[in-house]
Amino acid sequence: MKLIKAVVKILTLFFKKAKRYIYSFVHKLFFMAAMESKNLKYRFQSEIQQMMFVFGEVAGPLPETTLLVEDIVRSQVIEILVQAAAQATRRNSRYLSAEDLIFLMRHDRAKVNRLRSFLSWKDVRKNAKDASGDQVDEMVEEATSGKLYRSIIKLPWELVNQFLDVLVKPSNPEEESDDEDDLEAYMDSVQRLRDADEITRAMTREEYVHYSECRQASFTYRKGKRFREWSNMSSYVDVRPNDDIVDSLGFLTYEMVSKLTRTAIQIKNDLCRAGNSNSSISNSSNSNSSSNNSNSNNGVKKDEPTAVTCREHESEDSSPSSTANDNEGIGLFLQPSSEPTPLQPEHIHEAFRRMQQTIQPMRNFRGGLARTRLSLI
Repeated sequence: MKLIKAVVKILTLFFKKAKRYIYSFVHKLFFMAAMESKNLKYRFQSEIQQMMFVFGEVAGPLPETTLLVEDIVRSQVIEILVQAAAQATRRNSRYLSAEDLIFLMRHDRAKVNRLRSFLSWKDVRKNAKDASGDQVDEMVEEATSGKLYRSIIKLPWELVNQFLDVLVKPSNPEEESDDEDDLEAYMDSVQRLRDADEITRAMTREEYVHYSECRQASFTYRKGKRFREWSNMSSYVDVRPNDDIVDSLGFLTYEMVSKLTRTAIQIKNDLCRAGNSNSSISNSSNSNSSSNNSNSNNGVKKDEPTAVTCREHESEDSSPSSTANDNEGIGLFLQPSSEPTPLQPEHIHEAFRRMQQTIQPMRNFRGGLARTRLSLI
């Protein structure tokens, strides 16, 4: 009997210790699974940091800001996939096409022109690669004609494209006049190059190399598999999208980060100017009241204080010559005395909120509540 009690006691202690070990092991498993799911969700942090730096953000943006940008971009990509799949279903097709994506962006004419130009030059590089057998990044010349013509993507819902079969086309492609949309896309690219030239004009060689590397950041270039897993395409599209769809989505994600960053920077500057004006008004009112009191008492007028800036205050003993010398040594990696502040998550939230304030078409004429669709940026 004593032996049985001892065995039971030993087994009880053993199961208690085993229970603790099992609990700790299961907790570690759940923790590892949560970390792995987080790593699977956020896969483009470095690319977003580089893109935001190119568009005017500081070199090291806040991690919470980049995480928020990636969440917004991922939700936008999923919304594009859902609407594009619905559009393909309406035209009785199982496959997504580039026209489905362009149709969703048809209200933003500038973005449509840039996307069409991107797809046209992509077709040029593809044809050049098929002809030569090597990867060609620039426009090459054919041996017969001396030029390589790029295909022009026609939008089927435009009225002028419905009469192309009736219109007489010239036999020589050189006689075709340039498309107005292509010219508009070209002028937009020229303006972007001018903006980049203004940013990089005062850079050193090393700084320009880093900036040029950041300009090559992409969500899809040589990352197609990672992008498909990140956006979970298999859950929203029955048939696997082709490379043109993935490249188009990569182009659109680049445009999303650009629009979010530029709008957030503008919001931050507006808030800074508003804060400066309010502080200057309050300081001037306080100085006027104090000067009136001092004039009534002593008859001496005090100097008015200067406005407070959003950036950090400079040293009081800095002279104009010293500030001029400091400004001469300011570069991309040399932190100036008034260092710009990075974007905060609330700036991104406000930028995304403003982009969602678009006029929705009236579809419910009988009244009641209707689902508000997420606006594409």
